[in-house]
Amino acid sequence: MTMNMIDFFFEEYNDDDWKDFVNCFEDADVCIMGVPQDIINVIYSLIGENGEVWLNIPLHKFDGKTALDLLLSEKGEKALKAFIMRMPN
Repeated sequence: MTMNMIDFFFEEYNDDDWKDFVNCFEDADVCIMGVPQDIINVIYSLIGENGEVWLNIPLHKFDGKTALDLLLSEKGEKALKAFIMRMPN
């Protein structure tokens, strides 16, 4: 049985690693309902003004779910954070 990517990234997630990672990014002057500010800060630092667009794009690794879809559950949020830490910057 293969592990789905939400489970894979959820298992990889580490809260201390996320906190260290987030501290490397500036605060974004953006607020998006339903999206934690730490995720907004990282996405806008990595992607720029198209950060909100990225949050709505179906992600291949997550079977077409968007970042916003993943944020609907704690497991999805942690999987998304682990995924974001792997994004090239």
